[in-house]
Amino acid sequence: MLTLRKASGWLSFNRVSLKYRLLLYFLLLVILPTSIISVTIYNQSYRTITDNMTASVQKNLNMMETVLLKKFDDMDGVADAIYLNPDMIDMLSADRPADQVGFVNELASFNKILDGYAQPEGPGKRFVPKLYMLDRPEYVQYNFSRNVSTISEIEKEPWYAALPPKARYTVAGLQAKAGPGGTAYTIKLAKRLFGLKNMTIPYVGLLTIDADVADFNALLAQLKPSANSAVFILDERANVIVSPDPGLLGRSLADQPYVPELLKRGGGAGSFDEEIGGQAELVSYRKLADPGWTIVSVSPIRDLNGKLVAFRQAMYVVLAACMALAFFIALLLSNNIAKPIRKFVKTMSYAQDGNFDIQIQYKRKDEFTYLFSQYNKMIMQIKELINKLYVSEVKKKEAELKALQSQINPHFLYNTLDSINWIALRHDVPDISEMVTSLSDFFRYSLSKGRSVIPLEDELRQVGSYLAIHKFRFKDKLDYAIRVDPEVHGHYTVKLVLQPLVENAILHGIEKRHGKGRIDVVARKRGDRIEIEIADDGVGADPDALNARLDSGTGEDAAFGTINVHRRLKQTFGEQAGIRYRRREGPGLVVIATMPAVTTWEENEDAQDDHRG
Repeated sequence: MLTLRKASGWLSFNRVSLKYRLLLYFLLLVILPTSIISVTIYNQSYRTITDNMTASVQKNLNMMETVLLKKFDDMDGVADAIYLNPDMIDMLSADRPADQVGFVNELASFNKILDGYAQPEGPGKRFVPKLYMLDRPEYVQYNFSRNVSTISEIEKEPWYAALPPKARYTVAGLQAKAGPGGTAYTIKLAKRLFGLKNMTIPYVGLLTIDADVADFNALLAQLKPSANSAVFILDERANVIVSPDPGLLGRSLADQPYVPELLKRGGGAGSFDEEIGGQAELVSYRKLADPGWTIVSVSPIRDLNGKLVAFRQAMYVVLAACMALAFFIALLLSNNIAKPIRKFVKTMSYAQDGNFDIQIQYKRKDEFTYLFSQYNKMIMQIKELINKLYVSEVKKKEAELKALQSQINPHFLYNTLDSINWIALRHDVPDISEMVTSLSDFFRYSLSKGRSVIPLEDELRQVGSYLAIHKFRFKDKLDYAIRVDPEVHGHYTVKLVLQPLVENAILHGIEKRHGKGRIDVVARKRGDRIEIEIADDGVGADPDALNARLDSGTGEDAAFGTINVHRRLKQTFGEQAGIRYRRREGPGLVVIATMPAVTTWEENEDAQDDHRG
């Protein structure tokens, strides 16, 4: 029952006119791909925007890391410049002062060197160097320097106890110092100093470079992914070290839901979604191997969704406009295609009824123009063919009658030659008998109807008859020989290709020669081809000129026979076949006919060779 319903529905659809079917096809062709493409584009856009957002945040974090490490390198550069100062090297390598004056002078010298490297106030320039010397408790008595002090001042600081012994430098982290204007935050870089000229004094002091944390905060603020994003740097204990938000400095974020996930993840970078305060956030991070900090960015996903909503609304508007435009174009196309076809069908019905005088009039310039033009020509040709058919049939009957009459002439010729042969034998004249027999064989082969490609033995036999006749004619002036390679037997060639070549050798070579001449015909097989060589020792000719005539296909009437042979060989066997002239050693000329070694050949011809007398 279901099958019948399907079949009925299909038949009903087939009864719909071509115009409406084309309209439906065009709409489906536009609506289905457009819908699929729109959904695909939306999904791909969602993934692309999300990936781009994540990649953009990671790029910002990478830039933060680069800028941060550059800042550390700048601070370390200042520390190296102080450490490698020649006066500094001499003082660090000197022995401990012996008296009060020595301590005062040493303290003043250290203070002078550090004052020379203190950078001026300003954004990115606030580096403050400080020196803490070992085994210098006397410095406490002479506290006239802000930049030089004894190591005991910082020995109890947590960051000092954590200093690695062999690191190039160590970033001590965020340092807070209360002052009249409020709490001042700095990032401290520490570097151990050694007596470079006195190996008995391995560790003499500690050099620190303090940088205002406001410089780091400004760098992070410039690289925020969006206006609603929060960026900051955490240390190993989840304390905020750097943040554009001053309220977060020094604060612990261990209670935030995403911090445990950050701390348990390994090194490198990454992103994950987290719900914070009832809204989805994209948390991105990048961990620094040294000093073990983590750069964190927290961005609301609603920023991403806002872009997608705008994109989706724009896509709906464009899709609706495309649908309306597609319907209008589909209707226009279906009319433009169906209308000429209806006209074409109507005109064909007239031709079916036998009216071939109706022509399709079409003014547009499109594919139908060519179709209708060819149809009009076809109708005219059909009309002309019908008119010519009767004349053709009459001429065909006349041709058949003439063909029947033409059969009388060859038979009459063969019978006459046979009668002459019998008379010659009766009167004991063998030369006449042999000559008449050769002539009869020659005409039987030449005048017989049949295949255009024949056994090579028949062609060579015909050439033998032709040469025998001329032998009688020229008597002692002509000798000839025909040599055939045994491998040649069983192959095929084109009919009547050798006789014109032999005739040329006689007419243009032997007849013009003084004295006796000779023609040699040699048939041999070379690889996959047959070569038949006809050599004469006549007056000769220029082989290059003769070959040029063959290639051009033009020449005197006398050369027409050889040109015709050359063309027939190529038409039958292809471009590898043909004839070619070359010089003969001594007087004369050589012509070579080349053709493929063909052992089988079939032709769609009903006529057969007729050798009856």
